[in-house]
Amino acid sequence: MTGDQPSAVTLSKPGDPARPVPAGAVGARSGRWVTVAAPLALVALTAAWLFLGAGGVRTVVVWLAFGVLALCLGAVGVSVFRAGAARDRTYARAVRAASSASGEARPAAVPARLHGMPWPSLRAVGLLVGLPTLVCLWIALAVAEPDSGGRAAALREAGAVTGKLRIAAIEHEVPEGRGRNADATAQYTVLLPPANGQGGRGVPASFTADTERRQEVGGELYVGYVPAHPELGAVGDDQRAEVERKLSGRTVEAATSWVAAGFWILVTLALCAGWWREGVTRRGARSTGEDWVALRVRVTGGGKHTDAPPVEGTDQAAERQRRENTRQLKCLLLGVDGTDRTVPFHGELSSTVAGAVLAGASGLLVWHPQRRRGKDVLAELIGDDGWQLPGAVPARVAQGMEAAAPGPDRGALPGAGRQVRLLDLGAAWSATVPKPLLAGLVCALLSMGALLAVPDNGAWRLWVGAAGLLAPLAALLVRTSRTAPDSD
Repeated sequence: MTGDQPSAVTLSKPGDPARPVPAGAVGARSGRWVTVAAPLALVALTAAWLFLGAGGVRTVVVWLAFGVLALCLGAVGVSVFRAGAARDRTYARAVRAASSASGEARPAAVPARLHGMPWPSLRAVGLLVGLPTLVCLWIALAVAEPDSGGRAAALREAGAVTGKLRIAAIEHEVPEGRGRNADATAQYTVLLPPANGQGGRGVPASFTADTERRQEVGGELYVGYVPAHPELGAVGDDQRAEVERKLSGRTVEAATSWVAAGFWILVTLALCAGWWREGVTRRGARSTGEDWVALRVRVTGGGKHTDAPPVEGTDQAAERQRRENTRQLKCLLLGVDGTDRTVPFHGELSSTVAGAVLAGASGLLVWHPQRRRGKDVLAELIGDDGWQLPGAVPARVAQGMEAAAPGPDRGALPGAGRQVRLLDLGAAWSATVPKPLLAGLVCALLSMGALLAVPDNGAWRLWVGAAGLLAPLAALLVRTSRTAPDSD
């Protein structure tokens, strides 16, 4: 298809009074704000809940982060109700916004400068950071014990210390199993040193503790108390970390916090490293040159492509290796002008919807043979309407097309006067959030607020945490049961 033929997405040009203001602008602005603010708020809230003790700093950080999450959810809600639309409509709006005059009006020329992808990359990183952080936060909220009692708070304010003291009496013991190694809950009495330090009879202090094994009179427990004020009482446990947790007001033991944080960081880093290595949207602005390959193409729709390595051998090991290296790609299907060949072009987009919106659009598919990432060659689809859609082409396909490309196309010269605009199909993602999912997120936020606001220990925290974590998943199930699932 030649450049002077209109494409299916040529709606109007800049300056046309009939051209509407991009309706996806609201969704794009709110989406960008949420992309940055929500992951940062989740990280701050999780870190504060795991590591900070009771006090003004934790209170400010926790509720400030929770407020930011509430604002993010509110922004998404406003975007859904004001500019909400199906993905095909937001994609069409993005194409309209990115379409522009093509500089020298030479659609056959390759732009001398190509855009990077800052916001799609930030969205990917935000998602990869936000998901494991959210899971870690829900677990920490559910298993936390934020209320150590008024006695622990008084001891903390008076400067309590921790030491080992002998058990003077045990009452109301409730073992959770048989044998001496069974967990038990009981009321323990110890004798605190007198305040004057001159000796004499100790001051009795009682507290309730959940110990990891049954205790006996005469045994020792870790006890937190104030030497100068034994009348304030004491708190104790058979684990020093638990006593220190109560005295500091932390919601989770220090050892447990570091274990949870370790898994959280490792999972997050693994996800981000995988994206950094394989993500086709990660790229900066760059210049083109004569060594770039350019093909005239036309979007024929969306579909799937099976990227399989060539068969080398007929034994079971070769077949197993072939299966392991075979992948299914959801992609745009591009017909190459002058041939009957089709090039699969994939990226972080909904290929079915993008294929429907961009069907019939013509332009150039350009790539540099040496710019690879994983099994792909990074490529750009340059529409004749003036937009640039970044993506990738399987390396095997690119190599075959380079060999078969017509001579004039392989050496397409950059056009210094041609300008393009980045086509960010996912910019208005917040406007496409389904209302059932939005309701599930509201329930999750309310559950999170209850876990943060009510400093009470007990099994109810596990139930509320599970409800908050499962509410968005249940909303997605309701959504998929009402509508046909997207083939993407």
